[in-house]
Amino acid sequence: MIFDFLKKQKEISQKRKIIKVMIISLNIPEAQKELYLEAITILSKEWLERLYITLSNFTRQLEYEELDNINKMNFSQVAWMRKKEAIEKQKEINSFSFLINNL
Repeated sequence: MIFDFLKKQKEISQKRKIIKVMIISLNIPEAQKELYLEAITILSKEWLERLYITLSNFTRQLEYEELDNINKMNFSQVAWMRKKEAIEKQKEINSFSFLINNL
């Protein structure tokens, strides 16, 4: 899970890079992204650490919600999915690729 990957990061420079990737991935106007990225450069280590923890916890919550939604799907909903779609969905959940590709 992505949260496990985020939890393992210890260096502040790595955390800063990950936060930047998360901001760049947001679906917000480019001007707003630039402001957020600029703000990250002036944050103290303490505040950057707090932001990283908040984003990590948010990621964990999203992952748990997604897993709960999948578990709640009944067999009839899953049965109509093509095998390829089911495999792609599983890879999406278990993969860090979108995060790692952006690093």
